[in-house]
Amino acid sequence: MTHDRIPTAAGRPGWALRLHHADLVFARLAAGSDVPDWAKGARPLSTVAWNEGETSVLAPADVVPHDVDRFGPWRAFEVEGHVDFLLTGVLHGILSPLAAAQIAVTTVSTYRTDWILVPTDHVDQAVNVWRYQGYVVTTDATDGADGSAATTEGGRA
Repeated sequence: MTHDRIPTAAGRPGWALRLHHADLVFARLAAGSDVPDWAKGARPLSTVAWNEGETSVLAPADVVPHDVDRFGPWRAFEVEGHVDFLLTGVLHGILSPLAAAQIAVTTVSTYRTDWILVPTDHVDQAVNVWRYQGYVVTTDATDGADGSAATTEGGRA
């Protein structure tokens, strides 16, 4: 594939972001650990990564056992809609305003979309920065176990 055929995000006005209110933590398990039962089916997001030195799990704080080494809490912002794997500049565009505001982030990508994780104590600041930049941020009043959520729309600045 030639570079001129790679789609870019430059022509797309701000992405819509959905804030999930569950606190998430990164849990560190021993290298080679199996996926723990508490991480399966967790909402809004659970992910597992392995390497030769550790097994890391991102999961809601309330399901991670208290005796597990953890770091957080974080809140997850889901990029709404499908994000094509070959689309360039998506995370750069979304994260640059936060970097300018000195808000730390980490990201997780799934098959369908990207997730931006912001430390819980910086969530309001991140929402304000994105809205000022023209992004629509939808916030869930709850993240119900049935997947239902009450939402309020954030307007463009």
